[in-house]
Amino acid sequence: MAYKHPRLALWSRPVFLLAALTSCRSVGVPSVEVNQPSGPVTSEPVVVYAGVARSLRVYELDTKTGGLALRQTVPDLKGDVQYVAVHPTRKSLYVSCTEMPAPKDRPQISAIYAFAIDAKTGALAQIGEPHTPPSRAVNISVDNTGRYLLLAHNITESASVLSLNPDGSLGQAVKQAEEPQHLGFLVHQIRIDPSNKWVMVPVRGDDEKVTMDGKVKKVEPEKFGHIFTFEFSDGKLTRRHTVDFPSLLGPRHIDFHPSKPLVYVSMERGNRIMTYKHDNGVLTELFNTTTLADPSLKFSAQRAGPIHVHPSGKWVYVANRNTQPCSPSTPCDKPSGPGENDVAVFSLDPSTGEPKLIQNIETHGFEARTMTIDPSLHFLIVANQKEFSLGFPREADKVVKVAPNLSVFRIEDDGKLSYVRTTDVTGTEIWWVGAVALP
Repeated sequence: MAYKHPRLALWSRPVFLLAALTSCRSVGVPSVEVNQPSGPVTSEPVVVYAGVARSLRVYELDTKTGGLALRQTVPDLKGDVQYVAVHPTRKSLYVSCTEMPAPKDRPQISAIYAFAIDAKTGALAQIGEPHTPPSRAVNISVDNTGRYLLLAHNITESASVLSLNPDGSLGQAVKQAEEPQHLGFLVHQIRIDPSNKWVMVPVRGDDEKVTMDGKVKKVEPEKFGHIFTFEFSDGKLTRRHTVDFPSLLGPRHIDFHPSKPLVYVSMERGNRIMTYKHDNGVLTELFNTTTLADPSLKFSAQRAGPIHVHPSGKWVYVANRNTQPCSPSTPCDKPSGPGENDVAVFSLDPSTGEPKLIQNIETHGFEARTMTIDPSLHFLIVANQKEFSLGFPREADKVVKVAPNLSVFRIEDDGKLSYVRTTDVTGTEIWWVGAVALP
C-alpha cells in the first residue's frame, strides 16, 4: 500500500498564510507543518498573518506578484509568539506565547491561546481563556485527529499534551506517566507522524563551553543531541526509541516526506540535512548532506534552521542562519553578512529520497527562524527574525541596517527559488510564518 500523507487531503478552497512574530498577541494560522497541499489548489486570496510587537498584522498576499497588503491588526496577547498550530478542520488555531526575554524580578509568563478562524475572511476570534503551560512551549502542533495539542518545552526539557474540545477550545492537560521527561538541553520541536501513532521530539544539545573566572578555567561539558520517539495513544506519550547524535551534531526541526516513509532532519549543530527511514517508531539513517555553500562555516555562528519538504515530494528547503558580527577578519562585504543567511534547496531522488543540494539563495535578512510554502505553491516566504547592522570595514562610513522582514521567493518549476520582494517589520522580531486553506 502506498504511504499516504494525511495532510494532503486538507488543502482545498481559499487559502490563508500566516506569519507569527515576536508577540503572542500575534496569532497566526496553520503551520505548514500541519497542512500541505499536493498541488496548486486555489486561485483565491491568500492572507499572511504577522505577529509584531505583541500584535498580529494581517496581510493579503497577491498570488501573482507576491505583494503583501496590510488588512488588519490584532493586539494584546500575553507574551511573544513562540509557535502557531492549526486544527485539522481549519476552524481554529493555537498560539504559544512567552515573555522574551524572561523578567529578572518575577516568573516568566507563558500562555496558550485558542482562536476561531472565520471561514470567509480568516479573521481570528479568541475562544475562552488562555491556558498556562508548565513552562515556555517553544513549539506546538495538533495531532491528526484534532483531539490533542502537543507542546515542546525547552526550559523544562520535556513534552506535554493538552486535550482539545469539539468547539476548538482548550481542554485539560493530559497526565503523562513520565513528567517531566528530562529529554536534554534545548528541546526544539514536537511533530506527529502521518499515522498519528508516533511523536518525535528533536533535542539540539550544545557544544562544550570554556570560560575564565579570573585565572580559573571553567569547562561546561558538551550536551549531546537526540531525537526521541514516543508512542502516542489517547493523549499519552510513551518513550520508545532514541537517536543519539555524536559530538558536534544536534537536530532542530524535522519534516516528513509526503509519500515515502522518510524523515528529513535539519541539524542546527553541524549544518547538515540528515535523512532517515521511519519504520514503526524506529529511525534508521540513510543520508547525511551539508546545507551550506561553504561547508567550512561552523556552529555556533553558523546554524541550520527550519526545514520544509515540498508537498510534491520533489524538493526540500532548509534555512541557514548566521549573525556573526562584522570585523576586519570577517567583513560584511555581501548582503548576507560574513556567513550564510540563505535557503538551501535540495532536489530529492525519486527512488531513494536522497537530497542533492541545487541552490543556496540569500534570505535578504538575518536569522530566518521560520518559513512556509504558500498553499498555491507559487511562493516560499521566509520570516527573518532579527535586525542586523551591516558594517563594511573597508568603507568605515558605510553602515546598513537590515530590518526584520518577510521575504518572498517564487518557486520555479525546477524547485529553485527566485527573489521577489521584502516587507520590513521594524522595532521588533519575527518568529513564525505558516499557511492554511480556509475551511
